[in-house]
Amino acid sequence: MVDVSESVAAVGDVHGCVDPLRKALYRAGYIDERERWIGEDSRLWFLGDLTDRGPDGVGVLDLVMSLQVQAADQGGEVGCLLGNHEAMLLAAHLPEGRKLRILHHDDDDDVHALFRERWIGNGGRSADSDRLTDDHLQWIAALPAMARVGEHLLVHADTVGYLEYGESVEAVNAGIAELLRAPVDVEEIDRLTHLMTKRFAFASDEGTAAREFLRVFGGRQMVHGHSPIPLLLGIEPQNVTGPLVYAGGYAVNLDTGVFLGGPCLVCALPSVPNEAP
Repeated sequence: MVDVSESVAAVGDVHGCVDPLRKALYRAGYIDERERWIGEDSRLWFLGDLTDRGPDGVGVLDLVMSLQVQAADQGGEVGCLLGNHEAMLLAAHLPEGRKLRILHHDDDDDVHALFRERWIGNGGRSADSDRLTDDHLQWIAALPAMARVGEHLLVHADTVGYLEYGESVEAVNAGIAELLRAPVDVEEIDRLTHLMTKRFAFASDEGTAAREFLRVFGGRQMVHGHSPIPLLLGIEPQNVTGPLVYAGGYAVNLDTGVFLGGPCLVCALPSVPNEAP
């Protein structure tokens, strides 16, 4: 069981690898052997990209959705951000969602084929598609794009593209939530999926870009996933042992490359820099 009631931890990109996720949550003391929440009032955040690439994206969705309800019942919190793979999955299933309607396009079949081809090309799985329900799609459409947790700013992707939707956490979340509500504008969701696939915005200096991003959105350290650490460092996935802290300590990458064979880690949010951004 998690000992510190005020603890906050995060999980990077799971990508359908539900068995490693279960084991990680069990080892960290958040669930028991029957997948019941035992973290009491602890706070746990997923940084997006729950689905695709791995064997059971819907299984990951079901587990996280269930734990979110269970944790809330005990005074805890399980949060999840919208990742680019959630956005692509949602776009690929818009015509089938029945509760969503597409604007600005004459042929819904062509739109569905376009988005579905993109989703499959990025690791989407037909087995997941067959099991998706309206509940899954509605839950995904309601996910926030950003969150402030104490002095940490949580985002999925290491991109400045979020600025396209506002200059506060509240504005970005409201703008993207509105975009994902019915009726859905094809051009806008296409733009969102492209913006959220960009990366490396904060890796080219000693923290200047990260600090500016934090000045806009608040917080003293940004935490993200999206860019697999083993690919960034050129190491074997199994050699990843924890988060990658970079950009002068103002950015933290939690994508441990689970779908590549890296470890699934439940990471306590790290200490923030002493110097304000």
